[in-house]
Amino acid sequence: MENSVVFWDRKYGRNFLKITALMTMLCDHIGCVLLSGEKYEQLYNIMRIIGRISFPLFCFMLVEGFCHTHDKKKYIQRLAVFAVISEIPFDIAFKGKIVDIYSQNVMWTLLIGFIAMYFIEKYYHIAAARIFIIITGMIVALLLNTDYNLWGVLIISILYLYRNNNAQKLMLMSIALFAQGQMEAFAVLSIPFILRYDENKVEKPMPKYVSYIFYPAHLIVLYMIKIILKV
Repeated sequence: MENSVVFWDRKYGRNFLKITALMTMLCDHIGCVLLSGEKYEQLYNIMRIIGRISFPLFCFMLVEGFCHTHDKKKYIQRLAVFAVISEIPFDIAFKGKIVDIYSQNVMWTLLIGFIAMYFIEKYYHIAAARIFIIITGMIVALLLNTDYNLWGVLIISILYLYRNNNAQKLMLMSIALFAQGQMEAFAVLSIPFILRYDENKVEKPMPKYVSYIFYPAHLIVLYMIKIILKV
């Protein structure tokens, strides 16, 4: 036991946070797609609570990606391509139709948040410009009705602006999460994971497109299971 390391005493790199975000998102979407209804109400709530962990982690890793990427424009292009690719899987899984123009998948939220960071960095020393960029991004996300909409863009902006101050960024993020209501308040469960992150941890990098492909792919699989099981 002397050589064992308690889980929360460890430091974790990008791979661990990415996998945690993907697996908790999967739990959330299993609940949404397969377990809705009174029959599975308790299990549904448990899966949704676990799923709240995922989005703050995706936002956090997006900020990390923004700060460390060598080509921000290519990053934007990549997000845009997978936002388009993911739209039909998102619509059929959650709306039951091939195209639903009234709601957009979370990749659009991440894209808008990334673009907001791009312009915040460009005009960082102008406070009014930073505020204008954030509000504009929030309005765009709200008008497009992207998943997590204005709250998603706000959380990304908070994590970016206060990235060097854990206390401030996590406090402000928590306020934004609690402001969304009881279920989203459980997203504060992501905070211990963020606190244990170590950007300098040496690890074998995951293939670049794994997390991008996982999003539309798992939605298609869940929809097929829903059709087969007739749930």
